[in-house]
Amino acid sequence: MKIAVLGLDDFTAGKKSLIDDRVSALEELVKPSKTTFITLELLDASSAKEADAIICEKDAKLDLIISDMVVIENRMSRAVEGEDTNIFKKAQAVLEKNLCLCEGDFTEEEKKTLFGTNLASIRPVNFVDKAAGYDGDKILFDAYYAAGTICFITGAKDKELRAWPIKKGTPALEAAGVIHSDIQRGFIKAEIIDYNDLIKAGSLHLAKPHMHLEGKEYVMKDCDFVSTFRFNV
Repeated sequence: MKIAVLGLDDFTAGKKSLIDDRVSALEELVKPSKTTFITLELLDASSAKEADAIICEKDAKLDLIISDMVVIENRMSRAVEGEDTNIFKKAQAVLEKNLCLCEGDFTEEEKKTLFGTNLASIRPVNFVDKAAGYDGDKILFDAYYAAGTICFITGAKDKELRAWPIKKGTPALEAAGVIHSDIQRGFIKAEIIDYNDLIKAGSLHLAKPHMHLEGKEYVMKDCDFVSTFRFNV
């Protein structure tokens, strides 16, 4: 997942682990050989249009708005006769109120159109006041979830404990494919333990009575622990 950071100099572009305290808590219970957090790709301001979400220092908001106004003005100037430009006029009106596009009232169809036109602020934007201080890991975590992304977790004793990124609403079949296409192709069932049940049980062994088998259309919940994806290829 890509997150652009504007106006916060202590974030550098590149790969960074998304530290999730819930995954850390499972280390004590699962006793894995290693732990792998979700990897984020941090982008600078020039690449904000490529991001899934944006973290913006509040004083940098105007720069983001101006950048999008330029894109819309160029788009309007190139409009051909008969082309419907109402969506761009609506977006322009939002920006002229010193609001980011994600703060505007757009339909899902309008959002899809705006996403395809190099407009940065239609993406989820989390605003930060650096003068008030902030927790870097927390704002990354907040931006990750603002983009509609959750995770599920796999692991076992003396094996890797790992968080996997998925979009909210992802069915078990597609979640299996995040790990490997063969698992998705031969999917049979997923053995799932609710995160809270696992924490309360205190170990994978004691949590087994809470394990439930789910089929391909089961909608994954945030932080579901998948002990096994049953598959056959």
